[in-house]
Amino acid sequence: MTIEKKPRPVLGIRSPRALKIAGVEYRVIWNEEAQGWDVLRNGVVTDVRARKKRKSAVDSAIRDAKTELETSAATIIVICLQNRKIETLWKSP
Repeated sequence: MTIEKKPRPVLGIRSPRALKIAGVEYRVIWNEEAQGWDVLRNGVVTDVRARKKRKSAVDSAIRDAKTELETSAATIIVICLQNRKIETLWKSP
């Protein structure tokens, strides 16, 4: 009895043109210690800390992103990490 080795199907890989990577990422996450929402810019905590309402933290992150977009040509994205899901809330045009 011989075992035939079948080739694996080729997985679809995105072309680099299809994947647009953001240069700046604002991330809104829940801070368990402070019991509020924090805003991180590329992994560094910003001045926006421990907002009690998610909408308030998201609005602050979008406001900061729009302000930064006026002075730079970088691609900016605002995301929220909630319940182990990442949701894109705003991205630069």
